[in-house]
Amino acid sequence: MGDMLYGQDFYDSQIYGSLQSAQVYLYQLFSVWGVPGAVADLGCGRGAWLATCRDLGVKRCVGIDGDWNSQADMLDPNIEFHPADLEKSISLTESFDLAISLEVAEHLKPESSDAFVESLSGLSGAILFGAAFIGQPGVNHINNRLHSFWAEKFFARGYLLCDFFRPSFWSDDRVEPCYRQNTFLYVKPGHSLHSALVSRGYVCNQDVRFIDCVHPAIYLGLLKEFIKLEQTAGAGRQELSLRGLDASEDTGAGLPDKRDNLDVLFEQAKAQLALNQFHDAADTYRQALALEPNNPEGLLRLSHLLLQAKCYEECFHHARHFLRLVQDLPIGYYLAGHAARELGRWQESRLLLLRAVELDPGHIFARVLCCMSSFTVCMNQAETASMMRTYAAELEELIRNTGLDTAEQINDAVVGIGALTPFFLPYLGGNVKDLQVKYGSWICSIMAAKFPQFTDPLPQRSSTGKIKIGIVSNYFYNHSNWKIPIKGWLEQLDRRLFSIHSVYTDEISDQATEQARSLSDSFLQSCDTDALAAGIYDQNFDVLIYPGIGMDAATLKLAALRLAPVQCASWGHPVTTGMPTVDYYISSDLMEPENGDERYSEKLVRLPNLSIWYEPSGRTFDESSNLVIPGLEEDDVMFLCSQNLLKYLPQYDFIFPAIAGQVINARFVFISSYVQELTDKFLQRIYLAFQQRGLDAAKYVSMAPQLNEADFSALNARTDIFLDSIEWSGCNTVFESLPFNKPVVTMPGAFMRGRHAYAILKMMGIKETIAANVEEYIAIAVRLANDKQWLDKISARVSCNKHKIYRDRESMEGLETFLIKISGRSSGEGYSETLR
Repeated sequence: MGDMLYGQDFYDSQIYGSLQSAQVYLYQLFSVWGVPGAVADLGCGRGAWLATCRDLGVKRCVGIDGDWNSQADMLDPNIEFHPADLEKSISLTESFDLAISLEVAEHLKPESSDAFVESLSGLSGAILFGAAFIGQPGVNHINNRLHSFWAEKFFARGYLLCDFFRPSFWSDDRVEPCYRQNTFLYVKPGHSLHSALVSRGYVCNQDVRFIDCVHPAIYLGLLKEFIKLEQTAGAGRQELSLRGLDASEDTGAGLPDKRDNLDVLFEQAKAQLALNQFHDAADTYRQALALEPNNPEGLLRLSHLLLQAKCYEECFHHARHFLRLVQDLPIGYYLAGHAARELGRWQESRLLLLRAVELDPGHIFARVLCCMSSFTVCMNQAETASMMRTYAAELEELIRNTGLDTAEQINDAVVGIGALTPFFLPYLGGNVKDLQVKYGSWICSIMAAKFPQFTDPLPQRSSTGKIKIGIVSNYFYNHSNWKIPIKGWLEQLDRRLFSIHSVYTDEISDQATEQARSLSDSFLQSCDTDALAAGIYDQNFDVLIYPGIGMDAATLKLAALRLAPVQCASWGHPVTTGMPTVDYYISSDLMEPENGDERYSEKLVRLPNLSIWYEPSGRTFDESSNLVIPGLEEDDVMFLCSQNLLKYLPQYDFIFPAIAGQVINARFVFISSYVQELTDKFLQRIYLAFQQRGLDAAKYVSMAPQLNEADFSALNARTDIFLDSIEWSGCNTVFESLPFNKPVVTMPGAFMRGRHAYAILKMMGIKETIAANVEEYIAIAVRLANDKQWLDKISARVSCNKHKIYRDRESMEGLETFLIKISGRSSGEGYSETLR
């Protein structure tokens, strides 16, 4: 190996693909294992894999390579670099959590193979290794081998093989074909990575039967090379080779300058953007980066474009590379932070966004995301309280740093508030009214600055004719808000008294969308806030109802304007909006506690019973489901815990081991979050709770994957007992368990959002499984598990009584009475105290 073969151009050509491949592979590995403390890379090149390790939180990264490489050439200045002859055995005085060597061994003399493997073995008991396969083309490939050749050398040194990446990423175009074909893990038994892999079901052994295979992309590349050689056989081939040699030694005379080419490509991309040719513009920027991978302008422009196109993985890759080159521009941290958030890397996102607002306190986009991304799974109550304080402080800073003095500031603020809402705030528990009022007032001030024509109170319409109702939602498709309450309103409100008009703020379309369209007197659909605001205003509605304010940005913005004489929220998102533009909050009398009025900035309306019309789906077990729950045995008593993991507060974790300690074959099934780090943190917390009780959580806890409807039905069918979450209760999930007649154990909370299951059971007349305290909750769950006769009795009562909560006409009559009264069309005769 030498400088002539491995110069600046060689390494630069590797950076683009290496960084993106490293991002995908290392994130997957660390999601299973956790972030290691120290990593060494033998044959590190410019340090792309180590730089990615740094991005993911590794504290110490050490690169080892030939003396033609240097510390100054590392992509991240925090990488420690050590020059060494890779063809000789290397011995360091320290060990690392992980050693990496990818696409290096094929460049070494064949006789140095044993020394190279020995060097790697001395670095760590866990090795991420890959080397070019037989026939794989490349610069100075002099030692291409079968994978089994290297595997046998690692086996001789006590390692096991784990084919960790290839089954998942074999067809993933984000990863370079050489990494997809050649990359394996070698681990020693007893190493923490080995334990993590085995606990997640990965196979670690010394079986090499299936590892010597060629990736189609590399096979096709070899085929092209073969055809090319055939076409240039004999003297012609020799002449072509000499011509290629001459070109490689040319100084570049007669060729366009690289900078000139870049400028042409940048101008071409700008022209494409002006014509809304976004995909073409992105491809043009990619061409520019292929010429000059370290060009900051190209990286930044492409990152911004990819964020708008929702290509978050690639956006993050380019934005992080930009930050390696330019470390003092807030836009880089914002782009990387936003993309990381969308990719489910919440902790990393928050750190990047904090740096963005540190550099520019007035960066509204970063400020909003930084504030709204304060929420995650908490390890204990102290962390929950700290998180609430952090959000409150961030909100104050957000409000203080929001400028509304210029048109540009106002437009940026309107766009910024759409990035993320404090949807997860009430998941932390407690009374969030004051925080919601601050947030809601801030939103209203921004929207008033943008749309001053929609700020004044509106007079009531004529007192004749039908009452004109508008329903504004982002969820006119198969979504929980459609099922409860929108569908029932559209089907059941008396059309002799009301005309019902739907305003849809998204573009998703399915059977429910078409049903909503057919049930509506008019159906306005747009993603343009300006057009929607004007369209709603021009409709002259008597009453506007927003079923789920706070769940999405579009309805949040519209609700902050005065577009109708009376504006209402409902409990699609069961927390006060805090908005002065929302007059009433439509809720359920059975769900609201006595002091419920104190929890809302709006005037609380308690409709009878559950306040909704619910039509059972009639869904039964779908035998086509192939659902498999890890660890669940046929004779286990399955407790279904199907809520969002953020709803499970740490102060109640002890409930699960307390039940397990009294139910020998208990199995608690949770559903994984789409954000892997939330799942991991939740499991860490639950495992600790079991450990504190002297139990092994692995014997009692299973995580189901994200499920489709068929699999969710299958899960409910297999369930023995439904355990409700405490302080934020299940609603749709409870309704969807009812076709299977499963007992529901619940404990009502202090707020309406913690009393859904309680209200459902109360209306069904099943009080035996409603607990007054945590001790009763545990006792009820244990008795149901151990007393089959009692469990069957409760199941039979669910079967007999569930009809009481279906098709509740009294709730609809209550809503009709309320709408008549607030529209000013009559005295509201029959408007009961229940609707106070």
